[in-house]
Amino acid sequence: MLPPLHIDIADLRRGVDNYHVDVRLSPKFSGDVRRVATTLLQRAISQNPQPLDNNIFNPLRASYLDVMTHLIHRVKTNLNADSVKLLEFALLKHILTTTQGLLDTTIDELKQSSSESQERSSANTLSTNQRLFWLQRQYDAILMNVNHQIFAQLERVETRQLQDVRLQYLPLQHHDALDLRLNPMLFSSDPSANAFLIEQYRLWGGETEDAGFNALNASIEKSLSEQLAQEPQSPLLAQANGTPELYDDLGGLFQTQKFMGMAIDSKNILNEEFSWLDTPENLVLLFNIDKRQEALLDIRKESGFGAWWTARKELKTRKKVLESLYKDLHKRGVFTLLVASAHVKRLWSPVLAEQTEGKLLCQYLGGQIDLKKLQSRSQSNKPFTDAQLKQFSSTIAQIKLEAGPRKLESTLAILQDISRFRRHLKYYRLAHRAFNRLRILKKEEELKLSGEAGTLYALLTANEQQDDEDRIVHHCILKADVRGSTTVTEELQSKSLNPASYFGLRFFSPINNLLSQYGANKVFIEGDAVILSLLEHEKSPQQWFSVARACGLAKAMLNVIHANNRHSEQMGLPKLELGIGLCFADSAPLYLYDEDKPIMISGAIGKADRLSSCTWKLRRLIQGGVFNVEVFALDKGESGRGEKGQNTIRYNVNGILLDAFGFEKLQQEIILKRKIVKINGSPTTLHVGKYPDMSGKNHDLVIREAQVGLWRDDAPVEGHTSEDRFYEVVSNRKLISQLTNQGPESP
Repeated sequence: MLPPLHIDIADLRRGVDNYHVDVRLSPKFSGDVRRVATTLLQRAISQNPQPLDNNIFNPLRASYLDVMTHLIHRVKTNLNADSVKLLEFALLKHILTTTQGLLDTTIDELKQSSSESQERSSANTLSTNQRLFWLQRQYDAILMNVNHQIFAQLERVETRQLQDVRLQYLPLQHHDALDLRLNPMLFSSDPSANAFLIEQYRLWGGETEDAGFNALNASIEKSLSEQLAQEPQSPLLAQANGTPELYDDLGGLFQTQKFMGMAIDSKNILNEEFSWLDTPENLVLLFNIDKRQEALLDIRKESGFGAWWTARKELKTRKKVLESLYKDLHKRGVFTLLVASAHVKRLWSPVLAEQTEGKLLCQYLGGQIDLKKLQSRSQSNKPFTDAQLKQFSSTIAQIKLEAGPRKLESTLAILQDISRFRRHLKYYRLAHRAFNRLRILKKEEELKLSGEAGTLYALLTANEQQDDEDRIVHHCILKADVRGSTTVTEELQSKSLNPASYFGLRFFSPINNLLSQYGANKVFIEGDAVILSLLEHEKSPQQWFSVARACGLAKAMLNVIHANNRHSEQMGLPKLELGIGLCFADSAPLYLYDEDKPIMISGAIGKADRLSSCTWKLRRLIQGGVFNVEVFALDKGESGRGEKGQNTIRYNVNGILLDAFGFEKLQQEIILKRKIVKINGSPTTLHVGKYPDMSGKNHDLVIREAQVGLWRDDAPVEGHTSEDRFYEVVSNRKLISQLTNQGPESP
């Protein structure tokens, strides 16, 4: 059963009216929505629509991604997850109000035109009135069409680009984020409209304002409660006591009232409770007779006769319940209509929409009216073509099959659609509760007043951020130390070669070319040392990947060194070796100024320097291989212990060592999957994930988690165990490739 869904908005400051949350929406996003909605609306009502250029959606997708990325990442700064969940509904509210407003304006303009034509006794009066009548009759279908196309673009961004970041920062506890936020019920002004039901669910077979759903749902609730007493459920339509919601900006709460009863004001928590009947997958588990029948053989083989007998008995019970539900639907005279309704969606086309109503076609295919009556009620007086009639005939034969031999399978499909409708109703009501607590401000005086009061929440693209002082809040330091630089220099000089040119061409210049890709800045580049910083700014939480990008930059630096070493080896020149240390600081660095040149002061620099170092004793004992970093704690009494506060020594040759704080931060930046693999016969803990560079391109990242060893009497202590861990950024390409393609996950 789905857990309750609630959004706690108590932490959000109320706007100047002391109720709503004031929002300033991105002008870029608002303009993109209006342009796309205008184009789609004109095309939807055009008598000769032109082919749609899909490029019109590109700016909308880009601005939606920009605004949403920045908003979601604000959970790292000034908003909690629930606050973000509410604020993101502002974008959806704006889309819905824009499309409905444009359609209403079009109808009002036609009304005005019709009135003026009548006053002038114009010959265009009849055609204008016919157009007006058609628009009013097709209101919901047009609105659904336009909203559906816009929301499809949001869904594309959500599934392709926002899914992982949403999962990481805004988990919904088993609820589908797309189902909640991009709920198809939001497309229409009326969830009981025939056109909407045919497109998204089924016609429920009634003429009442709820389209017959309440009676149908109540009957199923009653039957299941009686026959499955062990599965308690709460009724969808319930009497509620209390104060109703104060606002209903888009009329959504009024629409849900006929299905669910009055919406009670939920104050600071937007809440919805769920029954097991609100999950279509539960009905499949209960009533997929064919699948359960197939499973009986496996049960007998694996668990014996007793388990098989019990499962067989349970299957018979479930089948009887499903048969009784079918009989009830058939007795009510809606079963065949419900089956036929699923086929009308498949048949539907703009041409057919001009000829008849979906409900009439459904009644004809279900055998409730004949072809003569269907044709007599045609909207355009155009007879159905032979091809259409042939298609109708084929569909009727299919419906008879589904309503006859396959009736139980059809009953299950109907139950699933009813379940989905129930869940979407609850998501729909929650969405409208959210809409009613958001006020999108547009007038300059309102924006100024709310801004000065400190109650305005701006949802903007990165380029629209208005704060001049975008202060640094965290930073990561990368220190790369060239091993044996003195020896390399002497060897080069002995061959009458210029060491400065050698280091410049093979080390410093290639590294400079990498900085912009990873968002790094130079702190210090001189001689045999490179110190780089990656900064995180308060107003750009969507770019808070300093540790992940530092790891990627370090790997790229090693790749440069390895590539140049192969060339040097061919030319008889000395090879370069690096040791890289990465350190994260959960604060801004300090700066001193030498005239106009800033000099960074940060404790992370000294720590990264130590992480990049390599003890000569370990260099003699350890040979690099798949991994290139080892760390040992100095035992009590060992020389060097306590000097400059250090109690460890390191082996780091062409390796990358990440500090523990950096690893914790990395886990906040990206999703890491923990894997246990055997390497050279030893179990090794690895963490695998992906991170985006500055252009948004994703790269693989693997972190090795290993135990800190013990150093005693100038040697490692064999068999030593410790809770202390160190973290190495893996640079071995073969291992990374194997892990990112497949690999066993730890339990």
